[in-house]
Amino acid sequence: MTTTETTAPDTTGPRAGLRLLCREPRDADSLPWGGTHAVFDAAPDLAQIVSRQDLDDWLDCSLLHYPVLNAMRGGTPVPPEELTRVMTVSGDPRAGYVDGARVRAQLSAGATVVVQNLHEWHRPAQRLCRRAARLFAAKAGAVAFWTPPGQNGLRVHRDDGHLFVVQISGTKRWYLYDTPREARDWAPGYVEDLDGAHVLDLRPGQVLYLPDGTAHHARTLDTESLHVTVAIREPGLRDTAELAVRACLASIPAHATLSGTAAEREQAADDLLTRLAAALGRVDRGALVHDLGRRAAEARGSR
Repeated sequence: MTTTETTAPDTTGPRAGLRLLCREPRDADSLPWGGTHAVFDAAPDLAQIVSRQDLDDWLDCSLLHYPVLNAMRGGTPVPPEELTRVMTVSGDPRAGYVDGARVRAQLSAGATVVVQNLHEWHRPAQRLCRRAARLFAAKAGAVAFWTPPGQNGLRVHRDDGHLFVVQISGTKRWYLYDTPREARDWAPGYVEDLDGAHVLDLRPGQVLYLPDGTAHHARTLDTESLHVTVAIREPGLRDTAELAVRACLASIPAHATLSGTAAEREQAADDLLTRLAAALGRVDRGALVHDLGRRAAEARGSR
């Protein structure tokens, strides 16, 4: 007699997080993680994370301050004075508040408006990102991009995180290049001289998944585009090493010094590093990984 074993769903990690973001949670099991891009339908909470009306309200009736709202034109930041105004509060003039008329003028001139850190102050984004952070055991943050018709957004670049691009309104054409296999082969930022782009159009309600480091850029078609990027940033290997070493060093008093002659100092250093190597070998790996995930999920901000 044979029996069929069933595996319980992961409670944390990529699969658990993907189930939160997919309209059909079962689709998460067939999506890649870290290997290649993918397109899927957004879960309702994700598809409605921001509305077009939200943008108008933020421009006309909010206390948004630069650089929470900023803009890029041709890959270059728009100066803050071209987006903001002075507000007088209790007789005290304060600069840097978003000016709706000036922002709309920049949009008309072809700029992309960027609204940062939605997970810090916009309740739907905050709720979703907090859930995503717990499930992915990683940092989670959200940024909105509002681009007029027929315009490029940022130049070709790489981001240091797994990106979920949620198309809210309009259609945006994405140009995707290579996905690096090794961390040492790339760095975040603008890149040049890439060819062989894979082109796809992202429509409202769809999500584009981009693995960590995938080079990309995008362009609007004949209508304006609003999309939100949810970034998932997993704990770094350096964070792992730092936390492990810090735990091992906890027993060494802060005032302990390396003293004596050069030979005595060398011997003391050798003894210390030998003890450190032995202590690292005894570190509870499971507890370390759990602690890293918890710290990342509880961190304020996405970076």
